[in-house]
Amino acid sequence: MKKYLARFLAALLALTLLAAPASALTVDEALKLLEDNYYYGVPAEAYEAQTLGELFQLLGDPYTQYMTEEEYTLFLDLVEDTVDMVGIGVEINYTEDGILVRDVLSGGAALEAGMKAGDLIVAVDGTPCVPAGEEHRQLMLGAEGSRVTVTVLRDGQTRDYTLTRRAVYIPNTEIALLEGGVGYVDCNSFGQDTDELLAEGLKRYDAQVECWMVDLRDNVGGYVDSALEMIAAVNGPGRYLYFEEQDGGVAGYACYSAQLTKKPLILLVNGESASASELLASGVRDTERGVIIGSRTFGKGVAQTVLDESSDPAYFDGDCLKVTTARFYAPGGSTTDKIGVIPTLLVDDGYTEAVAAALTGGSETTSTVCVMPGSQPFYVDPETPDDVMAVLLEALPPQIPVFVLVDGVFGQCTPAQAAARLGLSWNSRWFSDVEDSPYDFAVNAMGTYRLLNGTDPGIFSPKEELTRAQLCVMLARVLNVGSGRSGQFSDVDAGAWYAGGVNAMAELGLVNGVGGGKFAPEDTLTQEEFLTIMGRTARYLNFVLDDYGEAVENAGAQLPMDMQLELSRYSDWAHSGAAVLAWGLSDALGGSGDMLYTSLENITPSAPILREEAAAGMYMVLAGLDIIP
Repeated sequence: MKKYLARFLAALLALTLLAAPASALTVDEALKLLEDNYYYGVPAEAYEAQTLGELFQLLGDPYTQYMTEEEYTLFLDLVEDTVDMVGIGVEINYTEDGILVRDVLSGGAALEAGMKAGDLIVAVDGTPCVPAGEEHRQLMLGAEGSRVTVTVLRDGQTRDYTLTRRAVYIPNTEIALLEGGVGYVDCNSFGQDTDELLAEGLKRYDAQVECWMVDLRDNVGGYVDSALEMIAAVNGPGRYLYFEEQDGGVAGYACYSAQLTKKPLILLVNGESASASELLASGVRDTERGVIIGSRTFGKGVAQTVLDESSDPAYFDGDCLKVTTARFYAPGGSTTDKIGVIPTLLVDDGYTEAVAAALTGGSETTSTVCVMPGSQPFYVDPETPDDVMAVLLEALPPQIPVFVLVDGVFGQCTPAQAAARLGLSWNSRWFSDVEDSPYDFAVNAMGTYRLLNGTDPGIFSPKEELTRAQLCVMLARVLNVGSGRSGQFSDVDAGAWYAGGVNAMAELGLVNGVGGGKFAPEDTLTQEEFLTIMGRTARYLNFVLDDYGEAVENAGAQLPMDMQLELSRYSDWAHSGAAVLAWGLSDALGGSGDMLYTSLENITPSAPILREEAAAGMYMVLAGLDIIP
């Protein structure tokens, strides 16, 4: 159901930007603009750059780049993803057998003449199109009002259509009614009018739908304002975005538009859903407004400002400089930077639509399975294929209840019990050796979201002690980061299985060495080391907890006496991390403040931490920040 225009334009833009264009902007001018605006700060080595290409390479930020006038125009087209073109009005794929018509567009000559999706164009003005290629598409384009004849193969017979080329408008957001009372929103980018298109669709169709499905797959972002307006359309007025800028200050942004629907909401995402798409998805997540289905999103949690002749006429004349100026945070204060948005139901891309359809096709009277990924029950379509049902059950963590109809009554059970009752063959993401662990809930939740690896397939080894290297690899998986950098620690070989995780955590400032340029990767991790690293991780993810940790560090002897007493058993370097986990989630965010595996007063700081305890601590942070349910 998704269009491919955005992907094409993105690829074209990327290829264009690989060139080293002659620029009007000088290196010195670029450095001045970066000093004033660049979020990360200009590194010292950047001042040695001789060319713009060298400068941006030294910055190491893929989102900060110079664009010529031609490239800037193409970039704006990509953001808008709304196209006016002159042609016959069809969406196409090239095949060995001809030009396949994927869709016939409203307002085009092809629809008016009776062409249909599935038609195969085998000739244009008598020129064969078998096999089809871009040169044949060009034959169908031309001046508005001119005519073209296409030969179409349908059901084994050919027919000529003589069509008058006309301008066809392709919006970046389209809305349709699907079977079963589902309103489908196909959003390909966040252009200036995207929120208006959504609002029009909601007002037109909301009374006719039981559920809204918003498709953000392959949506690489666009204008923040449009995303904020879309959150308000499903939630009502509120503060849905925070920006942290170059000076470390954080500003909140509210939207005051009215709520246009209260119907259940399903978002479809994938690894190419980025930027403003993640803003919308995290807004829906944090407000518990809907269910998100698909794979983890891209993780572009930084925002760019385009400096051009409208903002800086002394530097630009049609060209521009796109600069990363802020890191953004969702309504709950957590970022999507690198970590992305983890869907409520994490499923492989090939099953995203099918699982979403399964959740919208049933009812209390017809279904035998019901799941509750939030406050809203979803009755599963009784005609759901076995493989789709198995994928749905596989995606259910312990915190999402599943119910199966037995003797006329829906009874709660585990996904494994549901699969057995339905006679399904399936692959559980839960671990088989944690049933007797007091932390089985947290371990299996992390396993379901593929945030933990076991020691063997289906085996977690919960009682094993955790090494410093193992935690780094675990956290790199959780935060969705890696590193090609080596040489930070003399005892971390570049070819070691843990090198990427250790180096990535060190680059983020979440782990330190043990002194002498060493990391001691095989040493067992202590309880207070774990508390410190997880406290830093929580602060890295959430600006509210970062402020809380800074306040603890600054307070020192002014901390409440009960906090001082509990922290006195810990090394000084562990105080802020332990405080963030023990009290920050509760004091700053109103969440659960106790470590899942024990309270601070019962921890032995120098004792080793077990794999199950580490999994519970990581789950506590992610769930406390609403990053996972």
